[in-house]
Amino acid sequence: MKVLVSVDGSKHSTKAIDYLIKHAAMFEGKGSGLVVLHVQADVIPPEVTQYIPKKSIADWYADEGKKAVKAATAKLDKANIQYKLIQKIGRVADTILEESKTSKADMIVMGSHGRGSLMSLIMGSVTTQVLSQAKQPVLIIK
Repeated sequence: MKVLVSVDGSKHSTKAIDYLIKHAAMFEGKGSGLVVLHVQADVIPPEVTQYIPKKSIADWYADEGKKAVKAATAKLDKANIQYKLIQKIGRVADTILEESKTSKADMIVMGSHGRGSLMSLIMGSVTTQVLSQAKQPVLIIK
């Protein structure tokens, strides 16, 4: 089975990684695999980006991405689990769904909550959006 796990640096995505480590047999074998996806929300408004060098913006996104995947990749490395790391910038739920198609994932795994309830109120729940639009099973780890 090919599994795509979305990580954001939260304790909930770390729990999803812990679950996958415990159940690693589900994505081992021929044609199987684990894709670790981090999507950095495109949060810098265009009216601001015109005053900041593109390299500075790219460096900021790269630094934030490294922080977000650090715990997840460290746990997977320690457990000696092979994975493919993908980092993208964009609309989080849309990018998760898009990457699940590109990666031909049989299942999407996510933590039950991401960065916080205030962000969920403002932008809508990424988990809810993925659940409602995914073509494959979505496993939510609480």
